[in-house]
Amino acid sequence: MKDYYSILGIDQNAGESLIKSSYRKLAAIYHPDKADKNPENQDKFIDINEAYKTLSNEALRSAYDREFKEYIAFKNGRQENKITPYRTRLRDGANINIIVDFTGDIEQMRQKNKNFKEDLEKTIDIERYIKCPSCNGEGKEKGTLSMVCSECRGSGKVKNKNSGIMESCRNCGGYGDIFLYKCNVCNGMARIKTSERVTLNFKLNELVDGVKNITLEDKGDAGVFGGKNGNLNVAVKIDDNVLRKINKTSNSFFSKFSFFKK
Repeated sequence: MKDYYSILGIDQNAGESLIKSSYRKLAAIYHPDKADKNPENQDKFIDINEAYKTLSNEALRSAYDREFKEYIAFKNGRQENKITPYRTRLRDGANINIIVDFTGDIEQMRQKNKNFKEDLEKTIDIERYIKCPSCNGEGKEKGTLSMVCSECRGSGKVKNKNSGIMESCRNCGGYGDIFLYKCNVCNGMARIKTSERVTLNFKLNELVDGVKNITLEDKGDAGVFGGKNGNLNVAVKIDDNVLRKINKTSNSFFSKFSFFKK
């Protein structure tokens, strides 16, 4: 986390006038358009502007001061081995359960007198949570720190004083960690919802009566913070009348199936 006070060369009790005068002085020195251009000036100038924009705004400064105080406490705690970030539970992703009706596809192939040894392919779209690509599933901006929640001590659960029941910690939202800067893409959730395409491919002569279930492991909702992915469970439905017309039975059903993104 950047120390805006150090960037402007002022202490944390500095008033508005001192913040403004320090900014003007430094901006004049490190402006990228200066005659003696320095390749480091641009980055320095960006930091100076960022610091001034935050500290000159009462609301932004107040929010920054709170986060900076937590950051310093976290940093000092780590140096003194007083705070050890940990998580006592994993957050597994949920299974996705869907039913897919293949009756129309099979009836169409039967009416066209297709060879029943041919492949029948069915493509469906599903919505699922995947690991946030921006923060790589960490929930925080790259290069920033997180700290263990002081209320639940990383477990994500606290005991209700009245009922004695363990409930989700309100301070950290049940995640066990507090992010000083949440990921802008997933807002600290560590995953995002997206649409993906599943292609199921099998041979007609492998059909059996009734509904069959198949499971695509790890293709359900993504787990977060070390939790495993859920599964995608597909219940395949085929009308009994169509199956009787085909009059083909077998103990096997799907010869292959694949999973890929849109």
